[in-house]
Amino acid sequence: MENLSLGKKEPVVISIVATKSGSGKTTLIEKLIKIFKAKNFSVGVLKHDAHKFDIDKEGKDSYRFSQAGADNVIISSSEKLAMVQILREEKKLEDIIKLFGDLDLIIIEGFKNNNYPKIEVHRRGVNEDFLCNNLNFNIESFIAVASDEALNIDIPVLDLNDANSIADFIENRFLIRR
Repeated sequence: MENLSLGKKEPVVISIVATKSGSGKTTLIEKLIKIFKAKNFSVGVLKHDAHKFDIDKEGKDSYRFSQAGADNVIISSSEKLAMVQILREEKKLEDIIKLFGDLDLIIIEGFKNNNYPKIEVHRRGVNEDFLCNNLNFNIESFIAVASDEALNIDIPVLDLNDANSIADFIENRFLIRR
């Protein structure tokens, strides 16, 4: 979607999901990042963590500031910037995506119930069920399954072991028309 007031395009958002951890989502995303960066696309990744995580380390200044009650702590250097924000409730996915700014592609890992286009990762022996057939999810948001075995399903099946073909699928479907 183009933002007419600024002449900028919204980033393409693709979600990589699976029924279980250990199916290869992170490995696939790592490969996709490298492929898209080699093609000069700007890429961001949003990882959903179902567990409580803490990037601060006890005893460090940023940790001490958070513990003292700061609502936001930003750590900045010449190479990286990180923000720790204390939340009273979980942020909406759309609000988190806005934090990425002006990128070509944002890849989401997790957030299974989102309405963004999804590629489901399926690995023989790890995943028995499919999210793309589960009526508890927006089935129409699934655009493909990346699998290490042949499947008889109604959406495209991509070779999980060929990240280049998966990147081509994403690029041809979403990025070329930009």
